[in-house]
Amino acid sequence: MKQTTLDKLYTIDRTIRSVLNIAIVACLVLLVLASLHTSYKQFFTYALAAVAILCVILGIARLCLSPFVKSDEQEDFEQKLDYVLQQRAAQSKQSISSVSSDSSPLCNLSSEHQQQILSLFRQLPSHPDKPDAINMALVAQYLTAMEQLHLLSLSDKRALRLWVAHTTGKQVPATSHFNEAIPSTNRKEVAKARKQLEKILQTPLLS
Repeated sequence: MKQTTLDKLYTIDRTIRSVLNIAIVACLVLLVLASLHTSYKQFFTYALAAVAILCVILGIARLCLSPFVKSDEQEDFEQKLDYVLQQRAAQSKQSISSVSSDSSPLCNLSSEHQQQILSLFRQLPSHPDKPDAINMALVAQYLTAMEQLHLLSLSDKRALRLWVAHTTGKQVPATSHFNEAIPSTNRKEVAKARKQLEKILQTPLLS
Protein backbone atom coordinates (compact mmCIF):
# COMPACT_ATOMS: atom_id res chain seq x y z
CA MET A 1 0.00 0.00 0.00
CA LYS A 2 1.31 3.46 -0.96
CA GLN A 3 2.51 5.82 1.74
CA THR A 4 0.03 8.49 0.65
CA THR A 5 -2.82 6.03 1.15
CA LEU A 6 -1.47 5.07 4.57
CA ASP A 7 -1.24 8.74 5.50
CA LYS A 8 -4.87 9.28 4.51
CA LEU A 9 -5.98 6.26 6.52
CA TYR A 10 -4.00 7.58 9.49
CA THR A 11 -5.74 10.96 9.22
CA ILE A 12 -9.14 9.29 9.01
CA ASP A 13 -8.36 7.06 11.99
CA ARG A 14 -7.23 9.96 14.17
CA THR A 15 -10.29 12.00 13.16
CA ILE A 16 -12.53 9.08 14.12
CA ARG A 17 -10.67 8.80 17.43
CA SER A 18 -11.31 12.47 18.23
CA VAL A 19 -15.01 12.17 17.36
CA LEU A 20 -15.24 8.94 19.37
CA ASN A 21 -13.74 10.58 22.44
CA ILE A 22 -16.28 13.40 22.20
CA ALA A 23 -19.10 10.90 21.69
CA ILE A 24 -18.05 8.92 24.79
CA VAL A 25 -18.13 12.08 26.89
CA ALA A 26 -21.55 12.93 25.43
CA CYS A 27 -22.77 9.43 26.34
CA LEU A 28 -21.73 9.90 29.96
CA VAL A 29 -23.45 13.28 30.14
CA LEU A 30 -26.62 11.94 28.51
CA LEU A 31 -26.59 8.93 30.81
CA VAL A 32 -26.65 11.23 33.83
CA LEU A 33 -29.37 13.42 32.30
CA ALA A 34 -31.48 10.41 31.30
CA SER A 35 -31.37 9.09 34.85
CA LEU A 36 -32.96 12.29 36.16
CA HIS A 37 -36.74 12.53 36.43
CA THR A 38 -37.39 15.50 34.17
CA SER A 39 -39.77 16.28 31.34
CA TYR A 40 -36.88 15.72 28.91
CA LYS A 41 -36.07 12.23 30.21
CA GLN A 42 -37.35 10.50 27.08
CA PHE A 43 -35.45 12.89 24.80
CA PHE A 44 -32.22 12.28 26.68
CA THR A 45 -32.83 8.53 26.50
CA TYR A 46 -33.26 8.60 22.73
CA ALA A 47 -30.22 10.86 22.38
CA LEU A 48 -28.19 8.49 24.56
CA ALA A 49 -29.16 5.54 22.36
CA ALA A 50 -28.26 7.43 19.20
CA VAL A 51 -24.86 8.52 20.52
CA ALA A 52 -24.19 5.01 21.83
CA ILE A 53 -24.89 3.58 18.38
CA LEU A 54 -22.54 6.20 16.90
CA CYS A 55 -19.84 5.11 19.36
CA VAL A 56 -20.26 1.48 18.27
CA ILE A 57 -20.01 2.45 14.58
CA LEU A 58 -16.91 4.58 15.18
CA GLY A 59 -15.35 1.79 17.24
CA ILE A 60 -15.93 -0.72 14.44
CA ALA A 61 -14.45 1.75 11.93
CA ARG A 62 -11.29 2.11 14.01
CA LEU A 63 -11.10 -1.66 14.36
CA CYS A 64 -11.25 -2.03 10.57
CA LEU A 65 -8.49 0.57 10.14
CA SER A 66 -6.25 -0.88 12.87
CA PRO A 67 -4.27 -3.21 10.53
CA PHE A 68 -3.20 -0.22 8.45
CA VAL A 69 -2.40 2.43 11.09
CA LYS A 70 -0.40 2.61 14.29
CA SER A 71 -2.22 1.98 17.52
CA ASP A 72 -2.41 4.73 20.14
CA GLU A 73 -0.04 2.73 22.37
CA GLN A 74 2.48 2.22 19.57
CA GLU A 75 2.41 5.89 18.61
CA ASP A 76 2.85 6.94 22.24
CA PHE A 77 5.79 4.53 22.63
CA GLU A 78 7.48 5.84 19.46
CA GLN A 79 7.06 9.44 20.61
CA LYS A 80 8.67 8.61 23.96
CA LEU A 81 11.48 6.73 22.20
CA ASP A 82 12.11 9.67 19.84
CA TYR A 83 12.25 12.01 22.84
CA VAL A 84 14.81 9.80 24.60
CA LEU A 85 16.95 9.53 21.46
CA GLN A 86 16.81 13.29 20.92
CA GLN A 87 17.88 13.91 24.52
CA ARG A 88 20.79 11.48 24.20
CA ALA A 89 21.87 13.05 20.90
CA ALA A 90 21.74 16.52 22.47
CA GLN A 91 23.79 15.37 25.45
CA SER A 92 26.33 13.74 23.15
CA LYS A 93 26.69 16.91 21.06
CA GLN A 94 27.02 18.98 24.22
CA SER A 95 29.76 16.69 25.54
CA ILE A 96 31.65 16.80 22.24
CA SER A 97 31.33 20.57 21.88
CA SER A 98 32.64 21.03 25.41
CA VAL A 99 36.00 19.50 24.43
CA SER A 100 38.50 22.29 23.80
CA SER A 101 42.17 22.48 22.93
CA ASP A 102 42.89 22.78 26.64
CA SER A 103 41.70 19.19 27.14
CA SER A 104 43.71 17.80 24.22
CA PRO A 105 45.49 14.53 25.09
CA LEU A 106 48.48 15.52 22.94
CA CYS A 107 51.70 16.12 24.84
CA ASN A 108 55.42 16.61 24.22
CA LEU A 109 54.66 18.55 21.04
CA SER A 110 55.37 22.04 19.84
CA SER A 111 52.34 24.05 18.76
CA GLU A 112 53.39 23.70 15.11
CA HIS A 113 53.77 19.93 15.26
CA GLN A 114 50.52 19.68 17.18
CA GLN A 115 48.68 21.56 14.42
CA GLN A 116 50.26 19.32 11.78
CA ILE A 117 49.09 16.19 13.59
CA LEU A 118 45.60 17.60 14.06
CA SER A 119 45.52 18.36 10.34
CA LEU A 120 46.61 14.78 9.63
CA PHE A 121 43.78 13.43 11.78
CA ARG A 122 41.21 15.56 9.99
CA GLN A 123 42.43 14.30 6.62
CA LEU A 124 42.24 10.60 7.49
CA PRO A 125 39.83 8.71 5.18
CA SER A 126 36.31 8.26 6.50
CA HIS A 127 34.47 4.99 6.99
CA PRO A 128 34.09 3.35 3.53
CA ASP A 129 30.30 3.06 3.92
CA LYS A 130 29.70 6.17 6.05
CA PRO A 131 31.36 9.36 4.76
CA ASP A 132 30.38 11.28 7.91
CA ALA A 133 31.94 8.71 10.29
CA ILE A 134 35.55 7.94 11.15
CA ASN A 135 37.38 4.84 9.98
CA MET A 136 37.77 3.33 13.45
CA ALA A 137 40.48 0.83 12.49
CA LEU A 138 42.59 3.55 10.86
CA VAL A 139 42.13 6.00 13.74
CA ALA A 140 43.06 3.27 16.23
CA GLN A 141 46.29 2.61 14.33
CA TYR A 142 47.33 6.26 14.52
CA LEU A 143 46.35 6.58 18.18
CA THR A 144 48.37 3.47 19.01
CA ALA A 145 51.37 4.80 17.08
CA MET A 146 51.07 8.13 18.91
CA GLU A 147 51.12 6.35 22.26
CA GLN A 148 54.26 4.47 21.20
CA LEU A 149 55.85 7.83 20.43
CA HIS A 150 54.72 9.14 23.84
CA LEU A 151 52.56 11.80 22.20
CA LEU A 152 49.44 10.82 24.13
CA SER A 153 48.03 8.26 26.56
CA LEU A 154 45.28 5.76 25.80
CA SER A 155 44.31 5.38 29.45
CA ASP A 156 41.31 7.75 29.43
CA LYS A 157 39.44 6.32 26.46
CA ARG A 158 36.26 8.28 27.19
CA ALA A 159 38.04 11.63 26.90
CA LEU A 160 39.99 10.31 23.90
CA ARG A 161 36.75 9.37 22.10
CA LEU A 162 35.35 12.89 22.62
CA TRP A 163 38.62 14.41 21.45
CA VAL A 164 38.59 12.32 18.25
CA ALA A 165 35.00 13.37 17.53
CA HIS A 166 35.83 17.02 18.19
CA THR A 167 39.03 16.95 16.12
CA THR A 168 37.66 15.13 13.08
CA GLY A 169 34.16 16.58 13.17
CA LYS A 170 32.85 13.12 12.30
CA GLN A 171 30.73 10.50 14.03
CA VAL A 172 32.53 8.03 16.27
CA PRO A 173 31.44 4.48 17.17
CA ALA A 174 29.71 3.61 20.42
CA THR A 175 31.89 3.69 23.53
CA SER A 176 32.23 -0.10 23.74
CA HIS A 177 33.29 -0.40 20.09
CA PHE A 178 35.73 2.50 20.44
CA ASN A 179 37.31 1.05 23.57
CA GLU A 180 37.69 -2.41 22.03
CA ALA A 181 39.47 -1.01 18.97
CA ILE A 182 42.21 0.65 21.04
CA PRO A 183 45.05 -0.15 21.08
CA SER A 184 45.27 -1.50 17.54
CA THR A 185 46.74 -4.99 17.16
CA ASN A 186 47.64 -4.48 13.49
CA ARG A 187 51.40 -4.04 13.97
CA LYS A 188 52.13 -3.57 10.28
CA GLU A 189 49.67 -0.69 9.85
CA VAL A 190 50.64 0.83 13.20
CA ALA A 191 54.27 0.87 12.03
CA LYS A 192 53.23 2.72 8.86
CA ALA A 193 51.33 5.29 10.90
CA ARG A 194 54.30 5.68 13.21
CA LYS A 195 56.63 6.41 10.29
CA GLN A 196 54.27 9.08 9.01
CA LEU A 197 54.09 10.67 12.45
CA GLU A 198 57.88 10.52 12.85
CA LYS A 199 58.21 12.31 9.52
CA ILE A 200 56.05 15.12 10.89
CA LEU A 201 58.09 15.30 14.10
CA GLN A 202 61.32 15.53 12.08
CA THR A 203 60.01 18.52 10.15
CA PRO A 204 62.08 21.60 11.15
CA LEU A 205 60.15 24.19 13.12
CA LEU A 206 59.63 27.60 11.60
CA SER A 207 61.60 30.27 13.36
